[in-house]
Amino acid sequence: MFRLAGKLAISNLVKNRRLYYPFALATCLVVAISYMFNSLTFNPHLQKMQGASSISFVLALGVIIVTIAAAIIVFYANSFVMKNRSKELGLYGMLGLNKRHLFTMVFIELLILGATTVTIGLGFGIVFDKLIYAFLLKLMGLKVVLVSTFQWLVLISVVVIYGVIFAGLVFVNGLRILRFNALQLAKAKNSGERKGRFLLIQTIIGSISLGYAYYLALSVKNPLTAIGIFFIAVLFVILGTYLLFNAGVTVFLQLLQKNKRYYYQPNNMISVSNLIFRMKKNAVGLATISILSTMVLVTLAGGINIYAGADYLKTVMYPQDYTIKGSEVSAAQLEQALTEFANENHLKVTKKSAYQYYSMGIKKQDGNQLDIYPKRETQVSPQAYILLFSADDYRKMTGKILNLKDNETAIFAKGMSIKQDRPLKLIGQELTVKELLTEDFVLGNVVDQNNIIVPQSLFMVVNDPQKIVDAQKEHYTINTELYGGLNIRASNKKKGDLDTAYQKKLKQFNTTLPDNAGVYGYTRIQGVQEIMSMLGGVFFIGIFLSIVFMLGTVLVIYYKQISEGYEDRDRFVILQKVGLDEKQTKRTIRKQILTVFFLPLIFAFVHLAFAYHMLSLMLKVLGVLNAALMLEVTLGVCAVFFIVYVLVFLITSRSYRRIVSI
Repeated sequence: MFRLAGKLAISNLVKNRRLYYPFALATCLVVAISYMFNSLTFNPHLQKMQGASSISFVLALGVIIVTIAAAIIVFYANSFVMKNRSKELGLYGMLGLNKRHLFTMVFIELLILGATTVTIGLGFGIVFDKLIYAFLLKLMGLKVVLVSTFQWLVLISVVVIYGVIFAGLVFVNGLRILRFNALQLAKAKNSGERKGRFLLIQTIIGSISLGYAYYLALSVKNPLTAIGIFFIAVLFVILGTYLLFNAGVTVFLQLLQKNKRYYYQPNNMISVSNLIFRMKKNAVGLATISILSTMVLVTLAGGINIYAGADYLKTVMYPQDYTIKGSEVSAAQLEQALTEFANENHLKVTKKSAYQYYSMGIKKQDGNQLDIYPKRETQVSPQAYILLFSADDYRKMTGKILNLKDNETAIFAKGMSIKQDRPLKLIGQELTVKELLTEDFVLGNVVDQNNIIVPQSLFMVVNDPQKIVDAQKEHYTINTELYGGLNIRASNKKKGDLDTAYQKKLKQFNTTLPDNAGVYGYTRIQGVQEIMSMLGGVFFIGIFLSIVFMLGTVLVIYYKQISEGYEDRDRFVILQKVGLDEKQTKRTIRKQILTVFFLPLIFAFVHLAFAYHMLSLMLKVLGVLNAALMLEVTLGVCAVFFIVYVLVFLITSRSYRRIVSI
């Protein structure tokens, strides 16, 4: 019995190779990607490098996501193959093979397929492991080296993971065989799809779900809030997409049926009738393609934007080689600490500065009226913030002189509208807006961490900030900020090597200060490496997750086309026999394919358009602060994806036409 089942299993794999080729290819790729992610996560060389904690966390997250996505892809491919082989399995049953024989045969098929694909996938993973590791180092801004990362433990863990996945396939296929008799299996493939029920209710729920998801995406203002809301919005988008495709498309097709002028055309009648006949299956397939396409767009756009915005983030967070901050000290003391550090280490100073300025959160804006949070209010969520500088510090930053009077101010507004012809009302005072500055003088001179969290800002310059804020500190929340920076002429390696000496100097300097005072600081090289490790890792994951999601998209599209090709072949043969010419047949096929393919793509682009605002806020937390660059990158990703999608369309539609023309 086992020998017969084995022979049949091998014969079936060869005979059904058109079904198994995409299954095998997808499995090989996800196994290779899984191995590389696991190998990198536990790479001992990577653990010794700067920023290791950040990249390890990101890669570990990638391992989980890739494993889940891989399992979904493998189970989907298996489900499709088994459904299209149901007639074959039913015929085996009619010829005398019982359920135990069928289960053994299917088990051997999966064993052969699993062993082959996992082995090939691991082989590719091991071969390209060095190159992928070097690619990751490049993205992280580290020295590129070709080092083997092979680990037996990683190899065994990947084998175990996919062993469990294929064991799940055996279990699912076993239930499928046990649940049906031979006659049911033989008819399963040709059984029509049931007409959907409660279509109007589904359409209403789907519309409300999608509308609510879009509302959440457009209404969120705070980047930190956007991260939590994002996952809620995703769930509603998925629910709404599936319901609208399942019900909405059916309702739309039924309306077309009622339009006699449109429907009673040979091509239109056949296309609409075919889509309605299989609407339930088409709806699920179309919605799946739409969701996967959206995942590709969001993941790839997010990953590229994060990496592309790295330089801007580095400038915002680490404008100088050595940064110093403090509390209960003066700007002069910060500058003194930097001077002593430079002198003790015989450094060539190119720039040295220290500033005292003030920060305030804006509670409400009414034109030029700015309301600041009162002192008693503890829970705040500002939509904008103010940084208040002196004219002297502005001159140090830019080299420009403003010549302001005590009641005058110069303003750089980011994302806010301030009228120059009206007085600015702030903390009980009126200031004349002498000039609206066009240059962001804070960028590259002072660390502006609020820029990542709060989308709008106002950088103000007055003659003497202390006169303005001293009388109001008791009533309003006004924070005194201290910042100093030092740039030196030296190699990046030397700058990094001096980090220990710098930290030692700051600790020593603190011993000369009162108990309630202190300074602290960090080195740009160290901070930038942490940023590049995080952003490089996120971009790395984004690339490979996009590959996985794109693989899933192509797989669903291909299987859908093949499935519908075999189902439509007999119908088109009959139609040709009753008078439909070849030209009409091709036109009908083209219309059906265009509907199936480009409706999900339209939905995916619409989803991305509504998600763009929320995505931009979330990316702010990861340092994507350049809005113009983000828009350019996102549009570029959409264009590339459209081209790839069209290529998939051309390839799979050719396969469909080849099948139906037999």
